[in-house]
Amino acid sequence: MSETFRFSDPGEGLEEAEVLEIHVGEGDHVNDGDTVLTVETDKAATDIPAPFTGTVETVHPGTGDRVRVDDALITYQPDGEKEEEATADESQDEQATQDQEEDTSSRESEDETQEADSEASKKDDAESAQDESAQEDTGSRQEGETRSNGKHTDRRQPVPAAPSTRRIAREMGVDLHDVEPSGPQGRVTADDVEAAAQGEQGAAARETLSAEQPSRQESSGLPDFSRWGETEREAMRSIRRATAQRMSRSWQEIPHVYHQDVADITALERFRRDYEPSAESNGGKFTMTVLMLKAMVYALKQFPRFNASLDAENEELVLKRYFHIGVAVATDQGLLVPVIRDVDRKNMIELTAELKAIIDKAKAGELAREDMEGGCMTLTNPGPMGGTSLSPLINPPEVAILGMGQARLEPVVHGDLDDYEIKPRLMLPLSLGFDHRANDGADAASFVTTLIGALEDPHSLLLKI
Repeated sequence: MSETFRFSDPGEGLEEAEVLEIHVGEGDHVNDGDTVLTVETDKAATDIPAPFTGTVETVHPGTGDRVRVDDALITYQPDGEKEEEATADESQDEQATQDQEEDTSSRESEDETQEADSEASKKDDAESAQDESAQEDTGSRQEGETRSNGKHTDRRQPVPAAPSTRRIAREMGVDLHDVEPSGPQGRVTADDVEAAAQGEQGAAARETLSAEQPSRQESSGLPDFSRWGETEREAMRSIRRATAQRMSRSWQEIPHVYHQDVADITALERFRRDYEPSAESNGGKFTMTVLMLKAMVYALKQFPRFNASLDAENEELVLKRYFHIGVAVATDQGLLVPVIRDVDRKNMIELTAELKAIIDKAKAGELAREDMEGGCMTLTNPGPMGGTSLSPLINPPEVAILGMGQARLEPVVHGDLDDYEIKPRLMLPLSLGFDHRANDGADAASFVTTLIGALEDPHSLLLKI
């Protein structure tokens, strides 16, 4: 009897995923642990192994489809049941033989019947051989046609192509089966898809998308923007879609409040430059982000309610005794937040190397789910790209986020009204976003003041943490 392999809960309250690639087809034999699908769930690509050994009968989702928990992925025939069926057939054959030996009175009649059956069987075998020969000739012609035009005509089998190529094809409305491959072993490349999109097939796909556009807009409540000019639709990929959902939840559920201030990091920058060669010799880059991670831990130890999560249902704060800091990283796929663990237990050189490794991993699209779990507070630093201030959204279930603006050399007045001097100082804008349910404005002001004190005295910072 056939069985069904269903999509299981990927964890952390997620309910759906997008199918990036299908690795098996109908009729394929699969062993327990073999990868059958690659899906993307909340910023992480995951290979799904088969929890069975058997033969694939049906692959239910297609590439690009979304699957939800308990959706059917694969219908298969387990190997064990095949063996049981074969054993049952053998038992039936043995019973038939015994019955035949016991029925001696009709032996001659049975012999005649067997001879007739044998002649009929030979005739059937001959006709079957002719049918198979005809099918082989037809298959050979079809295979020859497939080889001659280079396209994948068997639409039951997945087309060899990278996940990025599949995304491009979906966005351009191109069917990979109709694309002439130029890659090794019939693999379709991104250039092949773009070439197909510029041809007749691509034009037809664009016409189809254009025809569907008004109905999509009507269902979403949007006006028909094409009335005022040319438009184009771009699908929200898994990472962008997950970010949109997560930030919508953050804004709707969390009462955000912001406290902003400016830190004098003149001494900190000199300190960073002094130790930069040592960090680079260990394979890292001694950035202001590394120093900020240490300063954040110092402030979190003084104000533990920022190192917490809110259990609204039970009206409790979950105070954390560990210090894992999430670092926002801008990638081609979207914003990712890998977590640096146990920041309080690592020295500057260790943090420098780990931060570089996790950023490289994020930009290469190689982060696993566990790399983005368990954060206590998030640090985002768009300062190098510009901006004097920002209002970052909290990354739930955290209760605070710290944003760094662009450090600028500014004239700063020291002294009082009667005795003062103006000096050039490197000033860093800071913005603390916090959940007002967990902390108040006075708490936020004290947190940021403590943070600034640590940044302005880098040598004591090393002693404090």
